[in-house]
Amino acid sequence: MKEQYLAIDIGGTFIKYSVMNKQYEVLEEYVQPTKKEPEAFLNQLLGIGKEYKDKVEGVALCIAGFINPETGENTDFGISERFKAYNLKEELENITKLPVILENDSNCAALGEMVCGSAKEVSDFCLLTIGTGIGGAIVLNKQLVRGKHFKAGEAGYMLIGLNENGEQVNGESAGATSVLVKKVSEIVGKEIDGMYVFKHLDNPEIYKIYKHWIYKNAVVVGNMALLLDPEVVLIGGGISHEKRFIDDLRKAVFEIYPHFEEYTKILPCKMGNLAGRVGALYLWLEKYGKKNES
Repeated sequence: MKEQYLAIDIGGTFIKYSVMNKQYEVLEEYVQPTKKEPEAFLNQLLGIGKEYKDKVEGVALCIAGFINPETGENTDFGISERFKAYNLKEELENITKLPVILENDSNCAALGEMVCGSAKEVSDFCLLTIGTGIGGAIVLNKQLVRGKHFKAGEAGYMLIGLNENGEQVNGESAGATSVLVKKVSEIVGKEIDGMYVFKHLDNPEIYKIYKHWIYKNAVVVGNMALLLDPEVVLIGGGISHEKRFIDDLRKAVFEIYPHFEEYTKILPCKMGNLAGRVGALYLWLEKYGKKNES
């Protein structure tokens, strides 16, 4: 038996892929810039599949979108056309002749944290990834909740109020890290990154923008916790490694919902960008691993 698996995390900028074993240990790991055109992207993905098809027992993918894991159909209207122009599950199965799992990236990240990370000892939790956008996932009784239309946990679409023009504001348009960076860039008159913001919070104008941004994220976190009553809310995305951010977010949530402080933990993810691949492989092993053992 090979007992090796190809796990692929498809992002808008990079494709990260690993050969892993059943213990989720990384045996090989690579990164490629994601091709922009749909056909070029498909050929890139199939090329990775062909390279490893004789070395692994199966393929586990995670990608953004509203994904039906049985059919591989991605119905997300908001993602790049290259990610839904082809049925990636079917295409990879045809080229590799291997069983393929395809699942939403935030869902996989949550499962990765459940298997090896911050939710390892937790039964009920939700995850919010804060980055270019806001993604989310829900795990109850250690089972992934997808929803009838595969949209469960999509906190970025949650309406959190109106702006000064009376227009609806959702979590993503107010709380994504990209929004914070854009607003601070406008203040300082140059393009900056998230690290710049945290190094310059002594600037009153920057701090004012940051504090308002923290509040918007706290509303999203608090609403998720209020609706689902989880043990833990996990925070992912590159910014989750900033201790100041987690501390400020936790404080803001508990100011809005004081009772949460007694029984709801708000913690950063531990697994980084490996979480999605681990979670995808977990799903593959749950579906196909036991069949191969019998």
